[in-house]
Amino acid sequence: MRILLSGASGTVGMPLAAALLAHDAGLRLVCVLRSHKARTALEEGLPAALRPRLEVVEADLSDDASVDAALGAMAADDMPTIGVHLAADVSWDKSCEEMLQLNVRGTHNFARLLLGCSKRPQMVYVSTAYTRTHDWEYRNGYEESKAMAERSLREAFGARLPISTFSCSLVVGDSRTGEIARFNGLYPLVKFLAAFHPPFLVGNKDGLLDIVPVDWVVAELHAMVLRCAADGEPRECVASAGEQRVRYEAVVRLIEERIALARRRHGLPEFAPVPILRDRQWGFLKRALAAWQPPGISRSDFRYFERLLRVYGTYASSDRVRAPLHVREPAPDPLGFLPRVVDHWIACHPRTMRAQSAADAAAQEQVA
Repeated sequence: MRILLSGASGTVGMPLAAALLAHDAGLRLVCVLRSHKARTALEEGLPAALRPRLEVVEADLSDDASVDAALGAMAADDMPTIGVHLAADVSWDKSCEEMLQLNVRGTHNFARLLLGCSKRPQMVYVSTAYTRTHDWEYRNGYEESKAMAERSLREAFGARLPISTFSCSLVVGDSRTGEIARFNGLYPLVKFLAAFHPPFLVGNKDGLLDIVPVDWVVAELHAMVLRCAADGEPRECVASAGEQRVRYEAVVRLIEERIALARRRHGLPEFAPVPILRDRQWGFLKRALAAWQPPGISRSDFRYFERLLRVYGTYASSDRVRAPLHVREPAPDPLGFLPRVVDHWIACHPRTMRAQSAADAAAQEQVA
């Protein structure tokens, strides 16, 4: 069997590639990567014993000409092939129009590559549990573009390509080690709480966040790929936290606690808990204090702060997410693994504490 995998150097792709290669010594894993840099990152993330088995097709899925060139070097054979499409722009602060080229057109181009390499293809389209193709109010361009991609994929290729869908929610680090290949999703919030002391956050403190660890997601996706390989039947899986969703305020306080422990180790004072305002309170502040900017935060950092308020405030105030579907095991409790997740981020960013100390000094000078 052959697996054609996009997004192999990303958060879920890298551990999935390792799991697939380790599971089956006869598996052919072909990764669609758009640059030599991505290939190097993937190879460095794999155990040394697995690297020689890695095959690469270099193509930029957002560029039709690049994909056409890759197709020109292919000839479809009879080897059963499952295409797992992970590559996507996962930004929460872009418009849908900005994400169409990679998230929608890139999905079409991946399907073209899959059909170009095998006469017996199947496809697993990886989406997010924070969206679906119908009866949904999209909160940002990411949700909307992922739903559009699935709809257009089925319209354009459904008649000749069996399509399964795998949707996961907010992915963070490994539940045992906290490790992760990319710091997206929840991590910008961790970064801002660690690097600065924001005057407040926005959202419903009792809103529920759906957070799942990458090792659990990879195990569920790996199992789905194996089931598809066994019988060729299209499937649907939603890997979300379900009953293990966690309150927004509980997540913020947990992050603050881990940061406080790190600050104590560096001999720095602890910060007071950050207040969490409701949307209407933030709206009032924006109208009343149009020129306001917290001391100790640069103008560019404050713009970043405002984007974070908009993104996380939306998800904390609207906790609509799909329920788990066809998973083998329930998701683990986030309060059990999030301390390791945050500690790993802090360990990977040792300058954060020093930068924070400088920010404190600057703020104190302004006050004086």
